[in-house]
Amino acid sequence: MLDRSRVGTLMVLALSLALPACGRKTPIRPPELAAPERISNLTASNIAEGIQLSWQRPTKYADGTRMTDLGGFRVDRSAPGVPFATVATVPVTDQERFRQERRFRWVDPDTQVGSIYQYRVASFTTDGYVSEPSDIITVERSIPTPADTRSPTPAATGIPTRGR
Repeated sequence: MLDRSRVGTLMVLALSLALPACGRKTPIRPPELAAPERISNLTASNIAEGIQLSWQRPTKYADGTRMTDLGGFRVDRSAPGVPFATVATVPVTDQERFRQERRFRWVDPDTQVGSIYQYRVASFTTDGYVSEPSDIITVERSIPTPADTRSPTPAATGIPTRGR
């Protein structure tokens, strides 16, 4: 016959063996497949404040499954023939929001007119898996021309005018 302390010990042992088996099972993925998909739509444009980069939010991991833990982006810059250096980290803070950002923008204010810059962007998860960098985009810094802010005349808009 077992005493009560022995029965309690056996129950704790049985529960401790059973608990790790509970929960959802997922296949183990190698780190390169747990990283976000590569950004493939990086664009650059000159604005008054500097060079603006724009890209769409990655929605999948490298293995094609839906991503739920996007942590942010690393922006790298170089001049032609010079190694890349990280110039910014853009955090993603909308993980809990119902409507998440689809497009991200970042402005590099530390540029000189007439200089050529190369950029690439990589995304990373909240637990540190980093995507392959995007394609390299090259842009020459220039001052954008101001938009025409004059009001169109009625004839130019196709609005009929009345004679007096």
